[in-house]
Amino acid sequence: MIYIKFFFFLFFLLKSNSSYSEFNYNLKPIEIDNGVYVILGDNAGIDSFNGGAISNTGFIIGEDEILIIDAGPSYIYAEEVIEIIKDISSLPIKYLVVTHHHPDHSFGISKYSELDIEIIISTSEIIRYEKYGKRLLNQMKNIVGEKWLKNTKIIKFEYNDYEFPQEIDLGNHKIIINFFKNGHSEGDLVVEIVNKKIVFAGDIIFNERAPTIPHANIQNWSIYIDNLIDSEWKLLIPGHGSLIYEKDQLYMTKRWINYIDNVAKNAVDIGLSPAEVFEKGIAEEFTKYKLSYETWLRDLPLLMKKYEYE
Repeated sequence: MIYIKFFFFLFFLLKSNSSYSEFNYNLKPIEIDNGVYVILGDNAGIDSFNGGAISNTGFIIGEDEILIIDAGPSYIYAEEVIEIIKDISSLPIKYLVVTHHHPDHSFGISKYSELDIEIIISTSEIIRYEKYGKRLLNQMKNIVGEKWLKNTKIIKFEYNDYEFPQEIDLGNHKIIINFFKNGHSEGDLVVEIVNKKIVFAGDIIFNERAPTIPHANIQNWSIYIDNLIDSEWKLLIPGHGSLIYEKDQLYMTKRWINYIDNVAKNAVDIGLSPAEVFEKGIAEEFTKYKLSYETWLRDLPLLMKKYEYE
């Protein structure tokens, strides 16, 4: 009898969480303004339960065409986003803006490349996508499992060497795409809906979790956050985490990146090893950040190694 009860419990558990059984992301769009949608990612690390869907995706429905912001982590993810859009609008998807090359934002490109759409991504990031993509894809498969990444591949495609800012007129939405060089990545793109004062900031901003810094220039990144703080907007969508309405929330990213950067520099200056720094622990203020410990362990040695060679 106990085994029968356990069987039914497991059955309903699998049915209630599609990621266990069907490899379906079960994406839920949120309309944040008329024709402007966000799909919030799992504000956690990449694992076999979320299939890598940890970052936020957006799409904007114009008068005659649609623009999507970020491709997501896989072919399957992109397929689901496209189906969601088709359920909402019969207009064609004309543009895909990929904010940077990291897998959770870019690997869905393999699906979008099959469509007749314009893919907008900075030159530096498409170079990184093509150069490191296969290795990152193998790493993703090891973490989430190959079934989540069915049909996902790293493609080579024709792309324009865009000059930024780029302006796109969707009729009811006026879009500006700005370029942030050598900040969080070598070439982050930030999408602003000018007439709505809505900003899709990509990974320039994280909310409620520790930012990742594998390719970061902390000094520039910090300046770019200041630029966003000083600009006019009523709603900002971070690359990770919940929607932001108050500018004070942007300081969370700024404080973390400057803190870990200063710790790394000081450790190198006085000759400490990463292990010795880890023994000291993280300052209490930052322990409340999601994934703070995991990010600390991964990113601090990277920064220390960087400063050892400068």
